[in-house]
Amino acid sequence: MTKALHPTARSRRTFSARQVFPVVATVMFLLAGALWVPVLRLSANLVDPEYLLLGMLVLLVAFLAGELFPLHIEVRRETLLVSGSELPMVLGLLLLPAWTVGLTHLVASGLVFLFRRDSSRNIAVNLSFIAAETGAAALIMLLITRAAPAPPVGVQYLAVSVGVLTGALLSAIAVGLTYRLLGPAEPLGRIIVRSMISALAIVTFALVGYTVWMAGPFGPWLCVALAGVLAVLYRTYFVFLRQHADLTRMYSFVREVGAVGAAADGWRGVLEQVRDQFNAEVAVLRLDEGDGSLAGIAVGPDGPRPERTLPDTDPLLVQARSEGRVRVSTDRTMDTPVLAALAERQAWDVLVVPLRSGDRDRGYLELHDRLSRWDRFRDEDLRVLETLGGHVATALDNLRLMDSLRHEAYHDAITGLRNRVGLTVAGQEAMSGGGGGAILLVELNVLSQVNNALGHDRGELLLRMAGERLVALVGPTRPVARIEADRFAVLCEPLPETELTALGGQMLSAVGGGYSIDGIEIDPQGAVGIAVVPAGAAGHGSDSGLEPSVLLQRAEMAMLAAKVRQESVQIYRPSMGEVYRRRFQLVTQFRQAVEQGRIIVHYQPKVDLAHRELVGVEALVRWMHPEFGLVSPAEFVEAIEATGSIDILLEHVLDSVLAQLWQWRSAGLHITASVNLSVHNLLAENFPATVAAALRRHQVPAQLLTFEITESNVMTDPEHSLPVLRELHAMGIQLSVDDFGTGYSSLAYLRRLPIDEIKIDRSFVQGMGTDLSDLAIVRAIVDLGHSLGLRVVAEGVEEEAARDALREMACDEAQGFLISRPVPLDRFEAWLASRTVSIYDPASTTHVLRMMS
Repeated sequence: MTKALHPTARSRRTFSARQVFPVVATVMFLLAGALWVPVLRLSANLVDPEYLLLGMLVLLVAFLAGELFPLHIEVRRETLLVSGSELPMVLGLLLLPAWTVGLTHLVASGLVFLFRRDSSRNIAVNLSFIAAETGAAALIMLLITRAAPAPPVGVQYLAVSVGVLTGALLSAIAVGLTYRLLGPAEPLGRIIVRSMISALAIVTFALVGYTVWMAGPFGPWLCVALAGVLAVLYRTYFVFLRQHADLTRMYSFVREVGAVGAAADGWRGVLEQVRDQFNAEVAVLRLDEGDGSLAGIAVGPDGPRPERTLPDTDPLLVQARSEGRVRVSTDRTMDTPVLAALAERQAWDVLVVPLRSGDRDRGYLELHDRLSRWDRFRDEDLRVLETLGGHVATALDNLRLMDSLRHEAYHDAITGLRNRVGLTVAGQEAMSGGGGGAILLVELNVLSQVNNALGHDRGELLLRMAGERLVALVGPTRPVARIEADRFAVLCEPLPETELTALGGQMLSAVGGGYSIDGIEIDPQGAVGIAVVPAGAAGHGSDSGLEPSVLLQRAEMAMLAAKVRQESVQIYRPSMGEVYRRRFQLVTQFRQAVEQGRIIVHYQPKVDLAHRELVGVEALVRWMHPEFGLVSPAEFVEAIEATGSIDILLEHVLDSVLAQLWQWRSAGLHITASVNLSVHNLLAENFPATVAAALRRHQVPAQLLTFEITESNVMTDPEHSLPVLRELHAMGIQLSVDDFGTGYSSLAYLRRLPIDEIKIDRSFVQGMGTDLSDLAIVRAIVDLGHSLGLRVVAEGVEEEAARDALREMACDEAQGFLISRPVPLDRFEAWLASRTVSIYDPASTTHVLRMMS
């Protein structure tokens, strides 16, 4: 059985066909020569010339017929092409000298290869296989029959059978090893078994036919009749099977395409059917991305496989667009760009059809290589693929139409975001099965004014700008919707409340910032309401069967409550009334608490690590509430910021701290104090002048006062904040960046800030002992601060190991519970007396407080 060898690449090749084929052809021709030399010596030449010539012509015709008209046998999903060359080989070895078989086989195959326009490399390697195969068959036969001068018929049959099967085995091994050199290939054993079964069947058929032919005068007629019947049966059966299979596959394909959705898995199923119908190695669907590139979905013998994105300038795609279809293989083209496109696809035989819809191409459908190594695609395959491509193009159009209708039903026409219905649908999907979820609702509360003053077109522009800001903030994975008017909602996973609150604040900062429309600055007065159902709670208790619409209603209640209480962010609670009452009391009682001295300052010391000296304190505000007890600044500072009372708080804290600094300075102690600033303080009118007046009033040098800021506060309005900071720094006030490493931490802005100190966030310091990443971050911040000429302070030092590690890093100062918790003034004075010793410094005429342990 002759196999036409073609360069195929099922995977990435180890060597190219250009490298492998010349070497293989040379080796096989040398082997064939070694086999034919003894064959020529052992062959008998006592044959009538006319008989010899007639026999060689008959063999030539038989070999030509076997190569030109191979039998197609479908076995499972693979097409086997049986050339039938063993049939004339068996008869030739029985009736003619052995050398005639090899000669006629080579001549017939060479003519067929030239007729098919195979490349010279393909022709050479295939002829070498034929020469070796026929040489092995002839030599084995002659060696077996040589023992007897006139061997009986049974011995002749045995000799010919063993010889032909040995030749087929040699050819199969050579083919299998050659493909191993080209790259990953099917197992060698499978190639050998398939080839030997085919060869054994043909050898048996040839010997039976020869026996019948020689049985009597009617033998030839009987053989011809049987051959004709078999041919008709094969043809009828083959055509019937192919038509039935094609119809079945076409029906299944149309049904699959009609049901496919937009998901890639559905299209992979379609591609698998295409690949199966054409018995192809790989099927590829390329879809137009709209940016000059085509993303590919591919399916191979082992299922889905990665497929790189191609530009629309790919030579095969360009040819498919211009000609309507493409059929090309490596041995039928010399076009360098086309060969490069085939190499990029790692294929040698390719079909491409465009997916045409109207006047545009939606994409392309491709097939790469037959699964059978001995077959190639035909013109009728290309026509069928065009039909399938038409169905795929129609399915793509239907999907686009459905997507368009679905988009209009679920999305807002002005912003392109989801509408209330779309958010509800997304919430149902997210919360199904008790998954939980959260909705954050923000209202700008400015749309009506914009519509009245500038017109509805400018109002729509404002809505689009706000929507874009929200999408940029939360990312593509969290649905964003415009509910109504200038209300926007974000659906997210059930995060912890702190994270939800932070996200709500970020939303408010994003959409609540200023808008410039037609040269007019628009400043929304936004508020955020949050409602959350934790994972698993949607199916139990009071939240059982909770719908997303109810969750959205709760978020609206929380947002309205935030507006009523003049708050920025509010989370829905079942007992919201009590929470609102407490917050309302804090806001309304704040001024009275300041007047009554209930707003007090606690002090936490900062120590120089190298000299073990007290260098300063951080002033931290506390509220001793008569009903709620000690109120954390995280609760009341946020509440009073919305009311504008934050400036009153800073003024009170600043007076308390400066008064204490004056007392310490009068006692000869050099202690600095740090005070935290909020973004509202920086944006307050004449803030530097207010601070300067306080310093003069208490007669405290500006160098003893440090303001701690966060980069996020500065970046809220850098154009206003930076000049204020520069003015404060010019007065001699020290500036420190608090929580460094958790905010923007941008080197570009860090260079612009007129700062003297950075404070490493406590989360990194406390994680140094267990997390090498935190240790590396702390070390990097220390080195960065020193390289910029800044002091570096570590917050949250609670263990001696952390203190020692910071000292080894040359960190300047430390602050944390290891040294002291924030304590009221009286307890801080006691700490000074018990933990420090006063040493007079003649250079500064002050006393230095050195730690005793």
